[in-house]
Amino acid sequence: MNPVSRRSFLKSSSAAAAAVAAAQIIPSRVLGADAPSKQVAFGFVGVGGMGMGNIERVLKLRDKGARIVAVCDVDRIVAAKAAKKVDAGQGDTGCAAVGDFREITRRKDLDAIVVSTPDHWHVLPALDAIRNGKDVFVEKPLTHSIREGQVLVAELRKHGRVGQTGTMQRSDASFRYVAGIIAKGHLGTIDHIDILIPANNKHVGATWAPVPVPEGLDYDFWLGPAPWAPYTSQRTHYQFRYIMDYAGGQTTNWGAHYVDIAQWALGMDESGPVGVEGFGEFPGSGLFTAPTRVDFTATYASGVRLRVRTRTDGVYDGNVKFFGTKGWIDVSRSKLKASDEALLAIDGGAGKGGDSGNAHMANFLDCIRSRAKPVADLAIGHRTTTVCNLGNIAMQLRRPLKWNPAKEAFEGDLQAARMMSRAYRGPWALV
Repeated sequence: MNPVSRRSFLKSSSAAAAAVAAAQIIPSRVLGADAPSKQVAFGFVGVGGMGMGNIERVLKLRDKGARIVAVCDVDRIVAAKAAKKVDAGQGDTGCAAVGDFREITRRKDLDAIVVSTPDHWHVLPALDAIRNGKDVFVEKPLTHSIREGQVLVAELRKHGRVGQTGTMQRSDASFRYVAGIIAKGHLGTIDHIDILIPANNKHVGATWAPVPVPEGLDYDFWLGPAPWAPYTSQRTHYQFRYIMDYAGGQTTNWGAHYVDIAQWALGMDESGPVGVEGFGEFPGSGLFTAPTRVDFTATYASGVRLRVRTRTDGVYDGNVKFFGTKGWIDVSRSKLKASDEALLAIDGGAGKGGDSGNAHMANFLDCIRSRAKPVADLAIGHRTTTVCNLGNIAMQLRRPLKWNPAKEAFEGDLQAARMMSRAYRGPWALV
């Protein structure tokens, strides 16, 4: 990476500070939770697909005191589009658009940072925000490696910040209902859990060619801590998720949603399995390197087996099906089924789901004020993502692995242990 020089960074930061002074925005932590305005100032890092969706969710919270002050993206055109959307939504022209996340995470007038970057860029902006006194909302999958999650959670606790993971299904009525009745024993003792996740929805052939970097994209900054690689239009934006240098494929993309619900129902929010094995399929050539077929099984100390597989029916959604001694229950974003209809009517049933994405962001805003842990605290998101990363590691090594969830370490496998972290391209560093 060619980092922003100290001189140019300080110059841009000074300009941002001047803009802040002119706008006279006062962070809510200065005014106090009971201040008349109760305004919470948000900054956004990464404002592409998910970032734009999260902007819309925060804009819907304006009547609750949320205000977006600045956005950041390494694609200048994307950043400008996002700022324009914010200004239109807030009825003014005060939203700043920048290209370096540090101009967002280090602003004194911000309370919260929403990180919606590609996966390999989730942790570094979040860490910088936390270390500079900000609360964070970080999209799922929370991290790109197990080690990243360990550091992120430790820093969150050290600095006393609020952190929400973007696993929005935790804020959906159907998923909350299923996790609740399983935790209360209505399905009896859980024997095993089956999760299906969608197949890859993007493909690249065996050959591809480098092309010029498009105007407005700081590609070297986009790569960031990942290894250098020539630019091609199929590497960035949405397709990044199928290249292991930047993401973990559908294992972590969709797996993070449904593994999260399974761990929740099992009472394993801040724990995990004791073993994992997998035999997925990986591309033999071409640009994409993430699994094309996912199949791994995690085993818990209780004996429960959690199997995650790629579905083959073409449906672009996942589902999680719990099998217990009193029957089974199957939940996804579009359905809720059970072996016995009575299981769907306990305490009046699940009720209407509403918009889980909006509810999830609203929960984050509420916790910024109350200082309570949000429904998907970063420690929970870390443990969920760990299971997904364990699955990818097991599928790559193709042998059973022993995992110690208390120590968060592999037992007796140095090769697997080395895969818990990723080397960062300088000058970026995790700690």
